[in-house]
Amino acid sequence: MKKFLYFAEAAGADADGEAVVVPVENVLGIYPTAATTCNLHFKNPKVTEGADADTTNNYVELTYSSGSFKLVCDAIVGAMNATRSSGMAVIADGDNSVFVIPEITACLVAIGDADINPDN
Repeated sequence: MKKFLYFAEAAGADADGEAVVVPVENVLGIYPTAATTCNLHFKNPKVTEGADADTTNNYVELTYSSGSFKLVCDAIVGAMNATRSSGMAVIADGDNSVFVIPEITACLVAIGDADINPDN
């Protein structure tokens, strides 16, 4: 079964750029950006080939308690490796205040603006 990660800002998750579901195999890495934030980078689900291939805005920023980067990484990797009946793990659902661990407090979705290519 294919596995997916779900991320949503606390903005209703009903408009472009407010939520994303990413296949686990598209995750490229997790990088700390400050004491309380990290970026989870992934292959762009909206990318097309050629000049429109935006590779800079393909991430989700997570905000968490200071010093919790390793805990956040452990929780995300654990969710990626877990067996789930639905195949989807909620990492950050700001709309419903549901996070994979309580140290995570917010989510920002940043996805490039290229057109969706269903063949990717």
